Amino acid sequence: MRRVTVLLLVAFIVGAASCAKKPAEKRYELQGEVVAVDSAAHQITVAHQDIPGLMAGMTMPFLVGPNEEWVFGKIGPGDQILATLVLGRHAELQDISFTKQSAPTSAGTSTTFHLPEAGDQVPDFALVNQNGKRIHLAQFRGQPLLLTFIYTRCPLPDFRLLMSNNFGEILKQLHEYPQAFEKAQLLSVTIDPKHDKPEVLKQYGKRYVGDIDGNFQHWQFATGSPEQIRTAADYFGLSYNQKSEQIVHSLSTVLIGADGKVVKVYLGNEWKPADVAAYIAALHG
Repeated sequence: MRRVTVLLLVAFIVGAASCAKKPAEKRYELQGEVVAVDSAAHQITVAHQDIPGLMAGMTMPFLVGPNEEWVFGKIGPGDQILATLVLGRHAELQDISFTKQSAPTSAGTSTTFHLPEAGDQVPDFALVNQNGKRIHLAQFRGQPLLLTFIYTRCPLPDFRLLMSNNFGEILKQLHEYPQAFEKAQLLSVTIDPKHDKPEVLKQYGKRYVGDIDGNFQHWQFATGSPEQIRTAADYFGLSYNQKSEQIVHSLSTVLIGADGKVVKVYLGNEWKPADVAAYIAALHG
């Protein structure tokens, strides 16, 4: 009897611990118009109305929950959508319904854009960092550079938060490889230059670099003119559209070698920080 009681207690503790690890979900009603459908990325881009308690109306891509993928091939641009936006470990749409306003879409529909390939020489893009200092990509020659794009006002965990958290984790892991850490450089480029001025990026960056890189020696945050940002984003395979305060964007992270050439391109948000950190460390192996 005592053994059974102990086993039950252990099971309860393990179950309680497992439950504690699960982030609390928040659910919001989302209404709007479908702008684009990308079945390959499991995303629907929606120009949505204000979501009370979360954010103002804007145009953004949303992941579609695994039980809702029946909509691909049926829903299309112009359709009116009603769904539940669930924020937990990921942000995804559930309980989708829509009013048809368009012709059926192809199951493989997606946006086409330029993608750099391994071995491509990266142009010497000029930007301005979090300290208001002009920088350009050529200055990183001799060092591996991991570059991504961010949007500090983006409220969804699968986008801005995940990208910056991933970069923070990469920085921590590279710190365990002194030789690689000494050379490695990270660069987060905003796609919202109107709002993300150097001082905004500096305050934002401080939340992620922590004590490991308090002086931004290994991880910088950059902005530029709208034209400079657009040119860089187009080259690195990141698509985004901005109208007033609305931004819809894809995700693109690129590893550039010490020779200034593309080493690897990571699309979306499914890559693992540990894998990227190990890859960078191996470049110095």
